[in-house]
Amino acid sequence: MSAKDITRLSMDTKKPFLDNQARKKDEEDKYREGSSYNDLYKLYLFDRQLRFLLFGMITIAEAILKTVCAYEFTKANPAEKNPYLNIDNYARTGQAHEKASQLIPRLQKILTDNSDCERKGRKEYLVHCLNEHDGEVPLWVLTNDLTLGQIYWFFQSQNILIRGSIARSFTVLYGDSHRHKTEIDAQRIDKIYRRMKDFRNICAHDERLYCAHPHDSNNTVFQLVKDLRFVIDKKRYLEFLQQFNSLLMHLGEDIPAYVDSVYREMGLDFPRELHEWMELARTS
Repeated sequence: MSAKDITRLSMDTKKPFLDNQARKKDEEDKYREGSSYNDLYKLYLFDRQLRFLLFGMITIAEAILKTVCAYEFTKANPAEKNPYLNIDNYARTGQAHEKASQLIPRLQKILTDNSDCERKGRKEYLVHCLNEHDGEVPLWVLTNDLTLGQIYWFFQSQNILIRGSIARSFTVLYGDSHRHKTEIDAQRIDKIYRRMKDFRNICAHDERLYCAHPHDSNNTVFQLVKDLRFVIDKKRYLEFLQQFNSLLMHLGEDIPAYVDSVYREMGLDFPRELHEWMELARTS
């Protein structure tokens, strides 16, 4: 283990092992009796594995959002060259319009940067379109160079009709692999992908994950786990739940005296809550 890892281990994973009563009394961190460095290390390893697992699922969900947005937006603007650069193809008023006015220059910059022959790091798939198709880059190609934050921004910038079309596509995708249909509206997509964007950044920057609550105490790892059900096909999602459950079971074996505190930080109020959710997902 590197010196950096040791520092993070002591700073980021100690909370479940602290004696809160003693801390209130003495105003300094004191560990619970019986806790050890090995316990902290087990939680550190768990958190790292959790980041790997969730990052993989978020990447899949990101690709789905890109595909659906590109398809529905292009379908609504079929005859225009690079229609994503035209402000009139987005929401005309409100915050969505403001987002569009800020997003378009960033999309244009991607095209401009990849048109510059002297610039290093150009993307071959963009260069090919720019050179071979008179500067026209289909949105489904451009999305490969967008971050999750940017495609989420793109979705938020759409007018109500395109947002509705994107939401209906998610509803259809859900229905294709589930027994019982569920309507997924644009507001739900907003909430899911905002949370996903925040947790993805935590994973990508190798930050502590299990106890993260970005922007809101209700934003928990388990809420993100539940969100994924609506944007990932059922077979893949059930496999993911099994892996997630396996991680928690191993943690319970490794640090049984402290695991309840970890569960609570993740948004699991009682141990069987995950199993109840797994059953609901299986029968849905």
